[in-house]
Amino acid sequence: MATSEINFKTQPITSSSTPSSPLPTTPPPPLLLPSANATSLTPTSLTPTTSSPSTPSPFYDDKPIEKCYKKEKQILFEFDQTVKEIRLQLNEQLKYLEQRIETQLAVLAEIQEYFRRRADVELDYAKNLDNLHKQIGQRHRAQKARRETWTFLSITKLWDTIVQDTRTHIKYHTIMSDVCGKYMFDKFNEIVEDTRRMLMKCKSVALASHEDIYKVLNELKSTMTTYHQYQSESKQAEQKLRTIQQQMAKIKNVKKQKAMSKRVEKRQMKYTETKVKAFKARNDYLMTVESVNAALQKYCSDDVPDLIDCMNFGFHTSIAKSIQMYLSAQENIKRGRQITIETLNRAIGDLDTVVDKQKYLESNTSIFTIAKRIKFEPHKGDEVSTVNAQVLIRDEMQSRFFQMQNRLAGLKTEHDEIFKTIEATEQSLMEYINTKNSDVSDLFKDLNLPQNTSKSTRKEIEDYYVEKFKEYTLSSNLIARLQARHDIMQKALGAATAGNVEDKNLIRRPIKPKQIGRAPILGRPRLFGGKLLDYIQVTQQHIPLVISSCVSAINRLGLHNQGIFRVPGAQVDINQFKDAFEKGEDPLVNITGRDMNSVAGVLKLYFRELKEPLFARDMFDSFISCIVDVESEDKCVENLCQVVKLLPRPIFIVMRYFFAFLNHLTEYSDENMMDASNLASCLAPSLMPIPEDKDQVQYVTHTIELIRTIITHHDDIFPASDDGPIYEKFAITIPIEGEEDEDDEGISERSMRHSPSDDASQDSDYCTEDFNLLNETDV
Repeated sequence: MATSEINFKTQPITSSSTPSSPLPTTPPPPLLLPSANATSLTPTSLTPTTSSPSTPSPFYDDKPIEKCYKKEKQILFEFDQTVKEIRLQLNEQLKYLEQRIETQLAVLAEIQEYFRRRADVELDYAKNLDNLHKQIGQRHRAQKARRETWTFLSITKLWDTIVQDTRTHIKYHTIMSDVCGKYMFDKFNEIVEDTRRMLMKCKSVALASHEDIYKVLNELKSTMTTYHQYQSESKQAEQKLRTIQQQMAKIKNVKKQKAMSKRVEKRQMKYTETKVKAFKARNDYLMTVESVNAALQKYCSDDVPDLIDCMNFGFHTSIAKSIQMYLSAQENIKRGRQITIETLNRAIGDLDTVVDKQKYLESNTSIFTIAKRIKFEPHKGDEVSTVNAQVLIRDEMQSRFFQMQNRLAGLKTEHDEIFKTIEATEQSLMEYINTKNSDVSDLFKDLNLPQNTSKSTRKEIEDYYVEKFKEYTLSSNLIARLQARHDIMQKALGAATAGNVEDKNLIRRPIKPKQIGRAPILGRPRLFGGKLLDYIQVTQQHIPLVISSCVSAINRLGLHNQGIFRVPGAQVDINQFKDAFEKGEDPLVNITGRDMNSVAGVLKLYFRELKEPLFARDMFDSFISCIVDVESEDKCVENLCQVVKLLPRPIFIVMRYFFAFLNHLTEYSDENMMDASNLASCLAPSLMPIPEDKDQVQYVTHTIELIRTIITHHDDIFPASDDGPIYEKFAITIPIEGEEDEDDEGISERSMRHSPSDDASQDSDYCTEDFNLLNETDV
């Protein structure tokens, strides 16, 4: 409770003058207001006294009414300006979203124009095709200033790949001309039509959200006006009460005092009534402010990205299917164009709605930033800026709190069901998009044309999808507003939540926000620079070939190799191994012991280039919390056991396999000079990179200690199970021609001799240099 209210409740109002002699008086009914620490109503006396007037508390800081009115007008004027700014920002956001779609369609129009003209030039072979490439390059340079925003779209990379590909494409047939000029042109027209239709539907959703925000802003203005009005009335009632008490103190006649006491009682009741109204109005004002801020926060941080996802739903997938038609024609015309096909496949795989959205929002942060937070503007003399559960309104507030709690529970359940419906609708819509025939192989056989399904089905699914998306958006906005009110009322009432009684030591996986318009994996995912989960999902390899092959080679030939994972390998060999693994080949079948450093280098390179590290970024804090401020290493191991259970099963299997190998490698630390600490120093930057928003110097020690603990206590952290491959220490090896005899453990004697590295790669930058491994002469 603010100081002003405490003074008001604990100090009586004294008269402004002292009577010459005290007379017996009948005290007026006391003003009942809650004290600062009481749980029940405590009367505060307003009986005039003979003492000198005390210094008035800030609660009674009387100012001319005209100044209050000026303050209210100023507050209303500033609020109106803020609302205008919010309206302008919302309209600007919608305008930029439309411009983004137009930019995408402009890029698409360029691709469409390319294929149309490519069909005409196809008949004239290389010469005309070369002229086309030059014309497109000139056009791009001429419009370079207008196309600066193209770099934020993943489709631009696809466009660049296609343009560069024209240099090597010289010969084409008539069928290729038909494919480019007729079938693909029609497909692009369909994409443009579908995208514009989806844009208009999503725009209506955005306008509905805007109207919802404007509605709560109007509600805020109304509550703010009511608040200031009741505060003024309370101030006037207080002034009148004080005036009549002063008059009563001057009256010496007993009869007149009795008559005056009734007027005092009436004024006191009026004052109590106006003060209660002021309390309620202030609480409503504060809760409405929080509700409006929550709505603005929710719209800017969640709804705008969701709108972008909804607008782009199926866009990249449709383009990918159209380009795959082009690829099918290329494969049937000439098998020798495999390099071009692989390049375009990678470009299709790079189509990523999430990355496009993130880059676009980052490039326009001034437009899509969260709206300015509205602050509570107190009335003159009101220093309380929080929602208080006054005794006079506590029961009513508690009743409202329980009603809101029940309503929130129901809304959240309904909200989850809506999202499940959206996911099912997205799957149906994506299945419809994927059913479109992009394979034109039949044209090279019997000239059968691909049959397109009816558009009416897609329109029906789209209408239902957008309607559910609208329900989802409005429902989430309502939940955000109610949750804001719920939290501030809960804080005022001091109610306990379910989350407070849960075990704080229990580690949970961070909750990821729900994503609208999640697109399927397009083409074969990358091995280097891709996502491990996507690669395992598509290839059905529990352990990717690059990991199993490198681990097997080091198991056979490199366990005794001094400085393994620390000494850099030859960069030329690492690049060759990388290219072979990317093609699905195993270049380590006939590897020799002298190449172990290069084998370890390509394995480190693989982990370092993963788009999502082996230790996922969203789990970084969970892993670090296992190692920081723990009383013992056993407690750390216990925490790690909980965290690894939260990992996706494919990641768990890969991690169990790789750390079992590292644990095995440390058994030969007397010979290879790589104990658990040294391995952790070399591998931690690749396995668990520190996020950019973290202190790199502070967390590097934690990550190294974490990796060391997992290597040392692998058997305790990763319990053995039947699912997934398990690392075997002594695998059966096949003798390689020209190699020395191997011992019982399958370790080549040549691997115990170390040759100088041919090239110093960047891997050495990731190792800690201050631990004693090898002398320069040994290296």
